[in-house]
Amino acid sequence: MEMNGWDVVSLVTVPFINAAIHREGGSPTKMQLSTDTMAVQAEFGSWQITVGGAANMLMFDIPLSYIRGRVTKDRQTIAHFSYQSLAARVQLVLKFVNSKEKSHDLVVDPTNPPTSLVSLMDANGRPLPSAIDKAFITEALTTWLNGNLSEFNHVFASVELDPGVGSDTQWAFCKPSVVVYTYVSGRSLADSYLGILYNTAGRSTPGSVAQIDPSFIPAGCQAAFMLSPTMFITDFLGPAARQQFGIPAQSLKVDTSQLTVALNAGESIPLPEVPVEEPAGSSRVGVLIAEVLQGFLDVAGKAFAHPQKVYKPYLVDLQIAVQNSVIKTYSKTSTIVLDEFYGTVTAFNESESWMTLGLDASRQALTYTNTQPPINNHHTEQSISFTIIQDILQALGIVTIVIAAVLTDGAALLAIGALSGVASGGAQWALASFESDHRNDAPEINNLVSNLTLPVRWSRTGPFATTQAGLHQGGFFLAGTIRQDEKQT
Repeated sequence: MEMNGWDVVSLVTVPFINAAIHREGGSPTKMQLSTDTMAVQAEFGSWQITVGGAANMLMFDIPLSYIRGRVTKDRQTIAHFSYQSLAARVQLVLKFVNSKEKSHDLVVDPTNPPTSLVSLMDANGRPLPSAIDKAFITEALTTWLNGNLSEFNHVFASVELDPGVGSDTQWAFCKPSVVVYTYVSGRSLADSYLGILYNTAGRSTPGSVAQIDPSFIPAGCQAAFMLSPTMFITDFLGPAARQQFGIPAQSLKVDTSQLTVALNAGESIPLPEVPVEEPAGSSRVGVLIAEVLQGFLDVAGKAFAHPQKVYKPYLVDLQIAVQNSVIKTYSKTSTIVLDEFYGTVTAFNESESWMTLGLDASRQALTYTNTQPPINNHHTEQSISFTIIQDILQALGIVTIVIAAVLTDGAALLAIGALSGVASGGAQWALASFESDHRNDAPEINNLVSNLTLPVRWSRTGPFATTQAGLHQGGFFLAGTIRQDEKQT
């Protein structure tokens, strides 16, 4: 998802914006123009955004219920015109203005009025039959717009800016520090969007406005928020990997261009120890001794504890890649199972997993799903050739099974860690153990939705209701509807 260096984008559909303009009555309703050569009156319907335009320029249709006027020259009337149900199309530019201490309102820029009309059509969508009348009406409208565009006082959105980062940075990724708007014109109004792009946590503007691809927004959703791939992998997936596997920050490389996280080559990270119960021995004497000891302990009401040997696995390779909507994880461990004077035996486990993120709408909670079954492989290496005795084979089997579970569960908990980080403002659960209490939990997104949507308010509306969430081209999105503010109804 290319966002040209911006952290977050908020998009709403044009029909939503148009409904707000109509509902709030923010566009001019009439026109009175009197100059040395022209006297014109007109009545407007609700101004509406239409298809066309560019990233920083919106196309508006201005419906005229009627327009009539008189043209004079040397104080002599030289022409009259009178029409009903016309539609004038103009291009307008928006801008942010300060409304209070930290709030910035997105409004039409009255200092940048149109110099001409894009088109002027009658009620049937045809050009006016009189070219002279068209010229007079065009002149009248552009003259009036040049001096009265400020009457279009609709507030498209309000953004609370926080230019710095205080001591509490948990929700810093939700706090806009710089903001711009963008417009996405689709083939129809339904797939056209007005958007707000912003950087957070005190980061400055990248100096360019992105033409956002809105294809990530599911059908039926009128609004969406997208966290950039760079933000997702840097602020959530990277920290989740560090916490899950206990990796120091300097040992993990985050590549935002390739959307990958990897353990530095040549480094190894200690993982939780694997205790393996040692057998009594293959000899009959060993078995008899164990049985006698167990008999005495049974009488005493105690259990005989077989001696344990502890094996120490190391994470020697970790590669995480975000591929469109899938998080692919590859991990490899190394565990010395035998280390004696006559040689060593090392067990290697490799695991691959593929996961995607989603939303349980009924619980308003984030979830993960395996897109295909995980793959676990293992092999052993010996320092020299010798016969591996049965005890070592048994330990190898146990270690292999345990480490396979560790890697598979680790990938799952990695996804949960990233999810919890997103849901809780970057504060991942402390996944110090591979047996996490949160293994089956789906992080609730109420705090995320509240903090992410709070700084951006579209057209004096109410809360954002999330219906879908997930990954798209490496970015994380929330999509849904915006409820109308009850105070405005």
